[in-house]
Amino acid sequence: MIKNGFKDIMQGRILSGELKPGDKLPPERELAAELGISRGSVNQGILDLERMGFLRVVPRRGTFVADYLDNGTPQTLTAIMNYDSDRIDAPLFRDLADMRILVERESVRLACERITPEDMDRLHEFTSKIYSSEGEELISALYSYHRNLVRIGRNVGYLLVFQSFEFMIINAIRVHYSNADEKRKCLPAYSQLTVALSNRNATAADRLILEILGTACDYVNSILEAKKSDT
Repeated sequence: MIKNGFKDIMQGRILSGELKPGDKLPPERELAAELGISRGSVNQGILDLERMGFLRVVPRRGTFVADYLDNGTPQTLTAIMNYDSDRIDAPLFRDLADMRILVERESVRLACERITPEDMDRLHEFTSKIYSSEGEELISALYSYHRNLVRIGRNVGYLLVFQSFEFMIINAIRVHYSNADEKRKCLPAYSQLTVALSNRNATAADRLILEILGTACDYVNSILEAKKSDT
């Protein structure tokens, strides 16, 4: 195991809620023995995680889990975005999902104002791809559809925020649509959303994107809560 492996393990324990703000880490020699790495790698990893806002080193007292909401940096956000959404702490997932919903709802509103004939053609292509795909191709098609919605809104800030969620969104889609009942229930809404956007019907489009994202969020959140109950 290398230094980055130590960082990944500690980030995972913090973001999953296994370690909470204020928890004290074992001494470096114990962590090194537990993980089978050198003490120097543990030390460097702790320093890196402190810079990222995940840990707090107190001289002569030890290393503690920091509250990354108060100590976060752009690196903290990057780490969160690249963490598996099916292992993340449920309340954190809900907060990030709410942020995604805000971005996509506003992007859909803008899309109804700004969509062009070329955008409509491309949107219909993405919709057809959803209904002709299975497995990983379906996951890719669904992500591409949502990204295209944000792109049609033509707000650079929203698109950059959405793309920073890519890893988490793809994982959430994979978890949600691995359930056959959820897939049968939710996929028809995409064709309805495409029609609403083509008709520039902002009210219907907003209702449908909220239905799609809200259902997905509730399902993934239920999986996270169930995992938490089992631990």
